[in-house]
Parts: sequence; structure tokens; C-alpha cells
Amino acid sequence: MTEATPASRGLALIARGLTLSRLALLPPFLWLLYAAATSSSPLHRVALAGCYGFIALSDALDGRLARRARAATQRWARLDAASDILFNLSALAAASHLGWMGAWVPAGVALLGGRFLWRIVGDTGNSSPHVREDRAGKAAGVLYYALVGWVVIELSTGGVLGRSVLGFGADAVFGYTLLVLWLGRGSSSSGGRRITKST
Repeated sequence: MTEATPASRGLALIARGLTLSRLALLPPFLWLLYAAATSSSPLHRVALAGCYGFIALSDALDGRLARRARAATQRWARLDAASDILFNLSALAAASHLGWMGAWVPAGVALLGGRFLWRIVGDTGNSSPHVREDRAGKAAGVLYYALVGWVVIELSTGGVLGRSVLGFGADAVFGYTLLVLWLGRGSSSSGGRRITKST
């Protein structure tokens, strides 16, 4: 095994810091979401957009940095996945509470995310540092992230397409989630290709 260099250790620390930052920023993000929805303050809207931008960027970078540092582990992979699921679930639950979409949309995140976490927890005893890939589920996770971004854009700009169009989009993503759950109902504990996405 190649000994870690100071540069690779630094990259690993940055990657893990980015993963943890998503958890730390969740309460401020939810507060800003409600603040932007209930007030007309431009400061709240700009801060909401900036907070979401950082969270999305951290999700895009942490896995890449961890792979470059060769620091991927199952523990950090599970934490990375859990932070993404918690972020999407909390943000969309807040959007549902504000009347932007039905409660079934965050419920879809909980069902799909719960299935994924159950599967990777079952891999705990495996010696591989990577988790099994679920391409359809991963696509659903990206769609949920995009859906949160859509909510942020609507709140930050004062409305682009409107609440009703957003609601239709949210229902479409939920419909895709049901399809993924149906197609994967017998494969949650078998098969799958291992990936190195997470830290």
C-alpha cells in the first residue's frame, strides 16, 4: 500500500470537511428557506441561494477529492450518502410544509434513501471501501437535489415558473421514485457494481 503523502492527507481532510459541512449547514439552510418564503428580504434570498450553492458544490467535490487522495472508506461513504438523504428529505419536507409540494414527495426520499442505506449497512462486513452502485437510485437522488435547487430558485428570485409548475415537477420526480422502488424491489440485497463516489 502506498504511504499517504501530506498532499493526499490534506485532500482527504478537505473531502471529509466538505461532507461534514453539509450536515452543519442543514439547520441554517432550513432557517433561510423559511425566512425567504415568509419575508421579502433580499438578504435572505441571496443567503439561501449561496448556501444551496455551497452544499451542492460540496457534494460534487468531496467524492472527487477523496478518490484523488485514495481515502475512500465505507464509513465515509455511508456518512456521505446519509448527509445527502437527510438534506433532501429535510429541505423537501420544509417545502411541503410551506405548500410547495405534496407530503408524498419527501416521503419518496425517505423510502428510497432508507432502502439505499439499508443495503449499504448490509455491506459493512465487506472488505471493499466502496459501496454498490444503484444507477437508477442515484439518478433519483440527483433529481431530488435538483428539485431542492428549483425550490431555492423560486424563493430566491421571487418566482420563475410558479408554485403549480414546481408541484407538477415534484410529482414527476416522485413518480420516478415509485418506478425505481418497483423495479428494484427484489434487488436491494444482491448484485450491483461497486463505486468510489463517496468519501
